[in-house]
Amino acid sequence: MTNYPKFKAAAVQAAPVFLDAEATADKACKLIEKAASGGAKLIGFPEGFISGYPWWVWLTDPITGSPLQQKLMENAVEIPGPVVKKLSEAARKNNIYVCISVSEKEGGSLYLTQLWFNPLGDLMGKHRKMKPSGGERLIWGDGEASMMPVFDTEIGRLGGLQCWEHWIPLNIQAMNAKNEQVHVASWPCFVPDDEALTSEAPNEVSARFYALATQSYVISSTQIHTQEIYEKMGRLPAYEGFVEYGGGDACIIGPNGKILTEKLPKNAEGLVYADIDLEKIVDCKYQIDPAGHYSNKTLRMLVDQDPQPVVNFAGEEKECSVKYEELQKEK
Repeated sequence: MTNYPKFKAAAVQAAPVFLDAEATADKACKLIEKAASGGAKLIGFPEGFISGYPWWVWLTDPITGSPLQQKLMENAVEIPGPVVKKLSEAARKNNIYVCISVSEKEGGSLYLTQLWFNPLGDLMGKHRKMKPSGGERLIWGDGEASMMPVFDTEIGRLGGLQCWEHWIPLNIQAMNAKNEQVHVASWPCFVPDDEALTSEAPNEVSARFYALATQSYVISSTQIHTQEIYEKMGRLPAYEGFVEYGGGDACIIGPNGKILTEKLPKNAEGLVYADIDLEKIVDCKYQIDPAGHYSNKTLRMLVDQDPQPVVNFAGEEKECSVKYEELQKEK
């Protein structure tokens, strides 16, 4: 007989300690503890929470933004590393699943990455944003389908995407085909111009559509704009108007597209909670399952999950080193 878990989930609405990975990790651990003490078994964090969203890519030129990119690189998350160690410990200590979005450093490049931890403190896996949006491409490299997981757990099948990935039909269908049930949608904060694609309305619509299109619960988490971010970005004039607005919009959405939580004020930090009941997905799937009975098999897509390294090495390097003592021997 099929088991349908019920549990509480938490969505974060908060700002990072901008461009400070260690301090933001400490803040994240406090939020994890708070969520667990509130009864949550899963917590979802906003996009680029460690250690901040690079707003300067939209608000100034690349030369002016270069010192900020340098700071972001210095505060990027490496695996393994001290930030991952703290997050792992927090997940284990509080017996909770954690999905947190970070700027991940590998080699000389950065990637926008959701890290997933289980209640044992294991890093279950990660998802890298498939295609950074617009100016973000100055900061982050592309992800790939080899890092687009859905995790089978005792509380359900868990997955996540970041920001405008929710607008891409192929992303939605790929996650749908993996029978995702609970989804973490990581967002930055939104802007006050209601004509902008980066404002609240179009992004909330896309999160609600994702819930409908995949028949899943969506844990939608956002940052907020703060005076500290404004100051640390060098008082960029275009950002000043964002601070009072706040831009937060955290919520949790049911598989029928209904928002299940009360909204926090747009400039307030905190958590919103909702009860997740996977049995409610059954009726939604009965009516529409776009990767199953409601699919059209004349329309197909291929998801290549093989890793796609830029360079493939064949064979072994020739060993050319010689010890000092050997070099000093007389013939």
